[in-house]
Amino acid sequence: MSEKSDLARLVRLQKVIKALRERDHVQANRKVADADKSIEELNRMMTQENPVVALFPDLLARHFEEMLKQRAEASRAAQETADELLKEKKKLDNMEDRHERAKGLEQRARDARLQHEMLDQRSARPVSASSKIGGIT
Repeated sequence: MSEKSDLARLVRLQKVIKALRERDHVQANRKVADADKSIEELNRMMTQENPVVALFPDLLARHFEEMLKQRAEASRAAQETADELLKEKKKLDNMEDRHERAKGLEQRARDARLQHEMLDQRSARPVSASSKIGGIT
């Protein structure tokens, strides 16, 4: 197995891992948005003249605090997933660079082999006597 094919597999695997991290990050951001929406709705309910607020102020206050905690947790998770995604992107870029370098090295080696084969074929051909004397090829 060549280094190029190993790197190609690693690049494909890293793309899958990066896609999973992107999905995780989107989900974490969605949780932040959901928590923001719930907090906004609770805040609106508490500022308006709502009979539920008058009946259960402690319950709504506890619920509001819980939503703030959930939002903070979701924000922390979103930041962690963003950091992980950035790491995976850097890994992918590094692997793609290594893969491109390996492909270039392999191509140069292939070109050098072809050039050597052509030189070997030229030197293996019989040369006529007149070309040896007069330098005609």
